[in-house]
Amino acid sequence: MAAQSAPKVVLKSTTKMSLNERFTNMLKNKQPMPVTIRASMQQQQQLASARNRRLAQQMENRPSVQAALKLKQVGA
Repeated sequence: MAAQSAPKVVLKSTTKMSLNERFTNMLKNKQPMPVTIRASMQQQQQLASARNRRLAQQMENRPSVQAALKLKQVGA
């Protein structure tokens, strides 16, 4: 059996930009990771602080906590 060679397939270039140029542009436009991580951590801390303040306010308004605080003030 004789080996048949497949016809060579030539693809037209579909873009005007080379792969190297594309990746170079991606690297130039990429924001550094530590900055984004730091920003998201600060945002999470702010949300947690707001939740903690709300919880502390709710605890202060509870009758049992108010009674305990009055007892502490009288005893001191």
